[in-house]
Amino acid sequence: MNEKESALHSEATEKQGSNTRYSFNLHGSSSNVKSKLQQDREYFINTFTRFTLQNFIQNKLVERSVIPYNGNFSKCHRASIGSIISLVRNAETSRAYYNNVVTCANAMCCPVCSARIMGKRSTEIKKAVHQWLNEDLLNTCYMLTLTFAHGLQDRLADLLVAFKLALEAFWRNGSLKRLLATCGRVGRITATEIQYSQTNGYHPHQHILLFCRKTDFDLAALRGYWLRALETVGLSGLSDIALDLIEARSAENYLTKISSEMALGNLKQGRGSGHYSPMQLLAEAADGSGWATDRYIEFFRAVKGMHSLCWSRGLKAYFGIGNISDQEITDGAAQPELTKFLDMISDAFKFLSASEKALLRNYAAFDDFEHAAALLDRVGAEYWK
Repeated sequence: MNEKESALHSEATEKQGSNTRYSFNLHGSSSNVKSKLQQDREYFINTFTRFTLQNFIQNKLVERSVIPYNGNFSKCHRASIGSIISLVRNAETSRAYYNNVVTCANAMCCPVCSARIMGKRSTEIKKAVHQWLNEDLLNTCYMLTLTFAHGLQDRLADLLVAFKLALEAFWRNGSLKRLLATCGRVGRITATEIQYSQTNGYHPHQHILLFCRKTDFDLAALRGYWLRALETVGLSGLSDIALDLIEARSAENYLTKISSEMALGNLKQGRGSGHYSPMQLLAEAADGSGWATDRYIEFFRAVKGMHSLCWSRGLKAYFGIGNISDQEITDGAAQPELTKFLDMISDAFKFLSASEKALLRNYAAFDDFEHAAALLDRVGAEYWK
């Protein structure tokens, strides 16, 4: 076993030890459902965290000349579109957002935009899953996980290029296509995730939700297809780790992975153990870690133009889900269920600190106009309900 495969085996062992496998019932609910009070409290705290981290990384990326000071990412939730900024809220979920502000719509890197985007995307996936399961008793979903061996010395940009080529080779495999055709597959949703380990470096992997009929898959054959695809691009993996396939009796765990509540929820979890999600890495950087700042900037550069979530062609249309862009979500055009909380003159918005923007949005989320008005009065902003 070479060094990279040993690292992959080590990571898989740690994940198995933390019980990360999917074990939910498709038509049931998780025993770990949080109370409304817990969810609201986490939302309140996470909003502050998102805006604080966004402010930090915007300043750092401009300082390092990674992005221009007048680009969309650096202006996200700092600049307005027009003279009026609106605070809108979802009364059912007690969540709020700013409209008529510049947004980067970067679901991979932006702490603020990613939450809004993934919240909407998780709703779309839930609709597709429930519709598919209710169409026929033999319909089910499988969670396919693909990864490969990697090491501390590997550059993320190089890994992502090779990973993409391996994935293309895998899905082009004629035997795999025939196998998927026989299982009644109607499509797949792919979530790309990237983690970082101080021991083993960057760890790109994909979770693919397959919509198909209940099937006895030949797991050994599937693993062989993936290992051969890896070999064609100079990558490698361990057979029982590089590919995993389980029936996702509930997509709940998968949905949680990409939902807005988990984008920055449990932010401290994993820090100190040497394993970091991108947002955990960013939090470490904001705490003053130089190595974490360097690694996050490498991540930012490497994932430029990538989408964290992709549906196969025609799958959204199959479930009657509109093809809405991330930008439409962050601009508010894709959320007609939101209602106006207040309007404010945009000139005052740019003088609000990151914490004040977070606090104001939280007041809107919980429909607390009295405290929102007091905050705006304190900074001399003109507003109206």
